[in-house]
Amino acid sequence: MTANLPDASKPVSRLVRSGLSHSVRGEYAKAFQAYWRAAAAGDAEGQFNLGMLYARGEGVVRSIADAVVWFRRAAEHGHAEAQHQLGLTHLHGGRAHDLVTNWYSHASERDQGAAERTRELIFPNGLVIEPNPDEALRWLRAAAEQGLAPAMANLALIYARGVAGKSDYVEARRWYEAAAERGIAAGELGLGVIYANGYGIDVDLPLAASWYERAAAKGNPDAQVALALMCDAGQGVERDPARAAALFQQAADQGNSRARYHLAMHLLEGDGIAKSLVMAETHLRQAAHSKHLPAMLFLARLHAAGKVAAPSQVEAALWYRAAAEAGDAEGQFSLGALFARGEGVAKRLDDAARWFESAAAQGHVSAQFNIAVFYANGTGVERDAAKAASWYQKAAEQGMVKAQTRLGQLYIAGIGVPQNLEAGVEWLRRAAEANDDEAATLLATLHLRGTGVEQDPVAAVKLLRSAADRGYGPALFHLGQFFAEDRGAGKNQAEAIRCYKAAAEAGVLAAQLLVAHSSLVGAWGERDPETAASWFRRAAEAGHAAAQFQLGVMYCTGEGVERDLAEGTAWYKRAANQGDRAAQYNVAVMLIRGDGVPRDVEQAIGWYQQAAAQGMPEAQIALGDIFSAGIGVKADPDAAQQYYETAANQGNAAARAKLAALRGPRLVPETAPLQARSGS
Repeated sequence: MTANLPDASKPVSRLVRSGLSHSVRGEYAKAFQAYWRAAAAGDAEGQFNLGMLYARGEGVVRSIADAVVWFRRAAEHGHAEAQHQLGLTHLHGGRAHDLVTNWYSHASERDQGAAERTRELIFPNGLVIEPNPDEALRWLRAAAEQGLAPAMANLALIYARGVAGKSDYVEARRWYEAAAERGIAAGELGLGVIYANGYGIDVDLPLAASWYERAAAKGNPDAQVALALMCDAGQGVERDPARAAALFQQAADQGNSRARYHLAMHLLEGDGIAKSLVMAETHLRQAAHSKHLPAMLFLARLHAAGKVAAPSQVEAALWYRAAAEAGDAEGQFSLGALFARGEGVAKRLDDAARWFESAAAQGHVSAQFNIAVFYANGTGVERDAAKAASWYQKAAEQGMVKAQTRLGQLYIAGIGVPQNLEAGVEWLRRAAEANDDEAATLLATLHLRGTGVEQDPVAAVKLLRSAADRGYGPALFHLGQFFAEDRGAGKNQAEAIRCYKAAAEAGVLAAQLLVAHSSLVGAWGERDPETAASWFRRAAEAGHAAAQFQLGVMYCTGEGVERDLAEGTAWYKRAANQGDRAAQYNVAVMLIRGDGVPRDVEQAIGWYQQAAAQGMPEAQIALGDIFSAGIGVKADPDAAQQYYETAANQGNAAARAKLAALRGPRLVPETAPLQARSGS
């Protein structure tokens, strides 16, 4: 490291010259001794250089507080560079070496008093200098008024940013111009910023570009980036992607994270430079490691989307976490989403909720909606309707249409908020006006009932048609119901059928079941079992137990489909596993008869018992028969009587007859047929 050159206009003492000589050779301990003696004798140059040793930790443990003491003594003697350094220290603040602050922290935990006494002995001026904008302004102005060009540029920066009060762009421009006249790149950069943004003056992009050009030519990386961005956009200069890429490269070579990020964008697109995914990722990674948030987020997105040479959901999560921990709302939201899905991290809904809430607190609208859903459902957090409503409200007020719809529903139902039909209707109206189909449909149902609004079938139909025209299934279903009922204008069966079928095609389960049943029984014309079977299948595949049962019946009877007992039994089992008692009974029948599946009396008994426990008399009677005749089990008349009595108590005549028959035992062969049910 080079020594600090003294002011050539002032005589330099022998001690300071000695200190400079030792510093040049890296003999900082000897330099410290020489500067100390000069400083103690009141030599301003010695005081300044001693302060620099403390600031850099050369020949002594780094201590900003001690550096400030010596900078101030030199500054008060009019030393311009000391005034400059003192101003910068007060501008940014500072602290002692990490080893010192860590020692003090740990020592204080053990013995606060002892730690403080030791600190006062070794570091009597303290360990930390807090930023002091007023002092920064005072000393930088003092140095600038002595003609120190770097101080002029920093003073201008304080005025431009309003660090010590309100921004003063007139003063900022005056001092930037003074610094620029002396060839200081920071001054030229500052003038470029002022003219580019119109701070206290009309915007002049060509003039801004010319100032950036001067600073960039001196190697100022911020000016290189600013000029590159203008070349990219064609603002103030001709659009020149190749030059932009070259300028970004120059700044990136100096370690500028922003330049690395923008250079990566050029490399990804091949804009003004040869396309290179590998180099783009390298620059993004370097920028991300330097805590550049856009680079962290972009790198995470590339990995999440699989658009890098070796994509990794784990690395996507790593960079989203880095951005999240740096306080970035988008990073927090994205990390929450990964935890919710279990992508790149273990699925942990409590962590998902924590990150969603952090992002939501910063105003991230999607995070506000997601944490509202979590609180509403008790996902990852304790269910809290009031908190859910509060977060929906915040997202709704930011214009999120889905949140407006949810909030409207909560107000109408009085969930998490006091019931307020007027407020609920207003939120639904706002969402409907933004073409939210769910809101339009809900608002239409309110108009049909006259709940919270005037009963108005015309308005209701208009709302339903607007959503239906966009293919929204529930709106089509409600239209079908409207036209199927006589609301004073007569029924319109043809239109009702059209709407029901359209709703079924749109995936509305209730509509699919309605079309299926109507086709099966011929409610809309001739019976059409094949069409019925196709709709029952769609509802069954969506998980509807009753549709699964009915499809099983159709396969077992060969109605609407080719008869297939194995396929029918498989559908019975799917419905039975969802608790459908008729399906449980039929599975038992198929098992005990060996129809469509290998005969298995033990499994059959298990299914009969499940259906019987749900109060199905036929299953109770079947179990009575099994225990009465000892079919696959040891005969047990008492158990048989109990099952018969349970069914008889429900008024089942067959069960009463079975009870009477117990007085005269009658053997039933194991192969006696048991009839499957065709309905519940």
